[in-house]
Amino acid sequence: HKPHPQTEDSYSNPAALINVASSSVVKRERNTVTAAAKKLVNHQFRLNKHVSLHQRSLSSAATGSSSPDVAVQLDYYMSLQFAGVACALVNDTYQSKGINSLHFLPTCPVGEEAARVRSFQNANPSTLATLGSVEQNIFTPTLYNDPSLNVTAVASMFRRSPLCVASLGPLKDGDVIGAHEDTVELLQRIFPKQKVVASPRGTKNTDLLDGTYQGIQAYTTTEIPALHHLMESRGMDPNAVTFQVLEDVVSGSSAPQLGYSQMLFAANEALESTDRREAANAFLAATFDGWQHAIRNPDEAIKAVVEAQKMLKLDDESNDHWYDSLSFKREMLALTTNHVKETFVGDRLGVLSPNRWSKATEWLLQDKKDVDPLFGLDQTSLWTPPANLLNGNELAREALEDAKFSAMKFETTYGRKPSLAVITVGELARYEHSQRRVQLYSNPSNSWFTKTDVGKSNGFDVTEINLDETTTTTDALLSEIYKIRDNVDGIQVMWPLPESIDSAKVYNAVPLDKDVDGIHYTGWGSKYPPVTPAGAWELMKAHNVDVQGKHVVVVGRSPIVGHPMAHMLREAGAMVSSAHTGVDKDTFQGLVGQADVVVTCAGSPGCVQADWLKDGAEVVNIGTTFCEKADALLSDVEGDIESKAVRYSPVPGGVGPLSIPMLFRNVANAAWEQQSSSTDKWEQSPATLRKSIHFASYTEALQFAKKVDELSTIMDHHANMKIAHKCVNGVDLEMELFSFEAKELTQKDFDAARAIDLVYAGNPINMKDYSYDLQQESIALFPAEPRGSSKLLRVNSNGQVSYFEHFGNNISSLLEGCHVVFNNSRVLDARLAVDLGDGNEVELMLLDLGNVDPALPCSDHRIQAMIRSDKVKVGDVYSEPVSGAKVQVMDMRGIWEEEEESGGNGSDCVVRIHSDDVISDFLSVNGSVPIPPYLHREAVESDKERYNNVYAKDGGSVAAPTAGLHFTDESLEELGESNISSLTLHVGAGTFMPVRSEDAREHAMHAEHFYVNVGELRSIVKAMEAGKPIAVVGTTSTRTLESLYWLGVKRLRGISGSDDTKQLELGQFEWRGLSVADPSITAVTSFKALIDGMSDDEILIGQTSLMITPNSYNFKVIDHLVTNFHAPDSTLMLLVSAFLG
Repeated sequence: HKPHPQTEDSYSNPAALINVASSSVVKRERNTVTAAAKKLVNHQFRLNKHVSLHQRSLSSAATGSSSPDVAVQLDYYMSLQFAGVACALVNDTYQSKGINSLHFLPTCPVGEEAARVRSFQNANPSTLATLGSVEQNIFTPTLYNDPSLNVTAVASMFRRSPLCVASLGPLKDGDVIGAHEDTVELLQRIFPKQKVVASPRGTKNTDLLDGTYQGIQAYTTTEIPALHHLMESRGMDPNAVTFQVLEDVVSGSSAPQLGYSQMLFAANEALESTDRREAANAFLAATFDGWQHAIRNPDEAIKAVVEAQKMLKLDDESNDHWYDSLSFKREMLALTTNHVKETFVGDRLGVLSPNRWSKATEWLLQDKKDVDPLFGLDQTSLWTPPANLLNGNELAREALEDAKFSAMKFETTYGRKPSLAVITVGELARYEHSQRRVQLYSNPSNSWFTKTDVGKSNGFDVTEINLDETTTTTDALLSEIYKIRDNVDGIQVMWPLPESIDSAKVYNAVPLDKDVDGIHYTGWGSKYPPVTPAGAWELMKAHNVDVQGKHVVVVGRSPIVGHPMAHMLREAGAMVSSAHTGVDKDTFQGLVGQADVVVTCAGSPGCVQADWLKDGAEVVNIGTTFCEKADALLSDVEGDIESKAVRYSPVPGGVGPLSIPMLFRNVANAAWEQQSSSTDKWEQSPATLRKSIHFASYTEALQFAKKVDELSTIMDHHANMKIAHKCVNGVDLEMELFSFEAKELTQKDFDAARAIDLVYAGNPINMKDYSYDLQQESIALFPAEPRGSSKLLRVNSNGQVSYFEHFGNNISSLLEGCHVVFNNSRVLDARLAVDLGDGNEVELMLLDLGNVDPALPCSDHRIQAMIRSDKVKVGDVYSEPVSGAKVQVMDMRGIWEEEEESGGNGSDCVVRIHSDDVISDFLSVNGSVPIPPYLHREAVESDKERYNNVYAKDGGSVAAPTAGLHFTDESLEELGESNISSLTLHVGAGTFMPVRSEDAREHAMHAEHFYVNVGELRSIVKAMEAGKPIAVVGTTSTRTLESLYWLGVKRLRGISGSDDTKQLELGQFEWRGLSVADPSITAVTSFKALIDGMSDDEILIGQTSLMITPNSYNFKVIDHLVTNFHAPDSTLMLLVSAFLG
């Protein structure tokens, strides 16, 4: 805008000012603007509408002074960027707030706004408040350089700077950017590879199109839409112009932080006394009431600006970035009000966030030392929402900005944007008023109803698929999911689906790693929580709403909000009661009245009455409904909530704004995880391989680095590693592989790279993905009678499921043509009791015999056992009550963790039983069958037979290889002896141990001992050579055969100790390093190498800790698996999941 030369006298002479209250323009007959403005929407401001400014001691009427109540210095001409001010003027809002005399100062040169405010306040000390508007990127350096200005930022009309650089293509090094003289230095800092020069303001768009400059400083709210119009008038494609918002220009690991625009500041005197504060507060209240009117009534606001220009005579501008057309004005006003709505916090527009202010201050003054990040910001709470509001707007904006920065960093790293597919079937009822809701409360860059625009504004690719409800079937919807699920990072299927569609099938088709809407959260344990409950939880954490041990009532039970919200709260230690509108009113009211915290998720206005609340309760409003009649968003709680609740989330401004940031944060995280898990991203040079993997924290990166180090030791080839923090969602672990002596890449480098990829693949293995709600009533306490009569489920290689009513009648035909392998280990009576010496008996359970021969005397061996007491110590001696034998504790291994309902924790120790009886006989006489703890019953006589397989032979297990329990002598006969092989793996109690770590890969896998007859293994080799599929009965047999394969690979690679056939050993994840050297090694080759030179009657003896996990392990031996259903959170569940793929 044009500078207006001013003198000091012009600010001390009131005649040079514009007094709105006395202007004859105000007294003229009202036009349609005022007539249509029947009621100002200002219910969101908790302020006294009539501020008693007449009581001020410095009243101009009392003193005879002509100084105004309030004076204002705008930083530009009256235009649509001040539409709120115009509406407040034209509709007499300033007067209704008690401001009887309001002056607007003439425009001034850019950067002098603060000086003009100070000058006027000094010349007119009786003026209660002198305020101005300016951008923070000008205000902060100006005030730092001249603290004597004594001004303070109090509010803002724009949260974010609309400053950008427009160009007709990507800027190249050395290109010239034309900029305003006051921002040349700023732009040069942001665009160091271009040349930034001062240029005329009035012809900037023309200069760009004529080629005078390759780029121009512009504002997204004005010059950009004007530039589009100008290009159309010249016959140019308006889409040819590109613009970079300055705060989106990522350089290294950061982006510019310019802070607020159209920021309102005041001379410090306005904050020093009650009457002055009232005046400043009244101006802000009226201004933002005016903005509310402009937001709701844009055409009236456009007319108000025209009126205000005439009233103030502040319309003297001439440039090429303004069009006097209604369509242009509507577009510009919409862009402007979108910025204004971004300042809404709690119950009002215009709020300054200390966090955002601090970031901008630190960036703008980064070369200055010892600067308070809150420098220049009002800290007296002149314009802040009430403390009892759990507001979420600013929290949501920061979360979306974090997601945006993550997306921009992702695109820089991988050359593509994180991607989301949104599938909607039919018209959703809650979208009926979506356009009005966007207009009133949000904008296209952050609204739930405009996800494509949100993606475009924040660095994501969003595909919205809208299907016709009348023609879309379950199969058609599944087909859409199958088509896109490999091409996007996240999938959101909008709820609810029509009743004609099988929702379970549809949602189950969404892969867990792409379930960014968290639909599997409470079922399979999605990595990502449902976005609205996640937003509510973020809000509660940010405001320190403590639910630990509190009674929380959740109103609503939908699968995407109420149900997962209750689950989150329980996980956080709350005592949760769930209610819904179908509950009897008296019961419902009673529940609400007892609650410390009430979380409403019903989406039913007034379903909860405020007077039901307990005094001092906290309320989180999630459910909202737009009421067309009220033209407003309503909450589930009706009435005077403030009279009962100590704190509550407002509507709007509470949970609602957080849903969309949570969704896009999930998409960004999903993109990083999926891209990082790719195995083909090693950067190759002639002498090195390099790869960077992103982790959420230093801890996770260090844990992975430790795994790589352990793997490197196995492979005898180590990677150079370093951790780099890049200020975006965690850290990067950078790895480099090279062969120093060769000076070029060798096969060892490539093998090590593949091994590292294997270590990372599927990381982490979230145990929530392998858990389910196993009800006690679903567990059979006793086996089906007769043996073999249980039901059977079959899953074929295509994932198709079929059911059979009788195992014994069908298993032989299903296994026809296969070679079947059984584990013939017999279960010992491994559960004993011991007397603690005080007359109390507790359980002693043998955990694992290891390589102890049960046919030898007890006293000759130490045995691992669990004693159900936490007071056990080395040297303790207990008595076995039946035989009187002494049981001595020889060593302590730690705590044995077990669920309380299974008896609780005990002590994991090593004992010696002082008896000359052989172990198997001693246990047979004095012990009982160690049936699984989840049965919650005592062993009975029939368990001795039924908890063992009909083919069981060698005693040594303390838990049954239970898959074989269904086989009868008849079914074995049908299979045929020549089609059967046996091996022995003694099952330890570790098989019952749940995986307690969140990442299954952190679980310490228990070791189990195996004995394999060489002749039996040769028969398996012959079957494979004959082309027979290998069908394995049980996870224990599977573990043994797969372990034997890797032990054979160790033999082929000549690894130390691999030739000792009596002490074979395989580590938990040792297979990773072994799998890369020669992945073509077959099971036949491996087994032959393992038994080469051995006779058929010899035995392979060893132990295995092999852990088979999904998404990484490739089975080497088995083709078919017969197994039972397994408990949640178990390693057996992981093995079966890995086999199913």
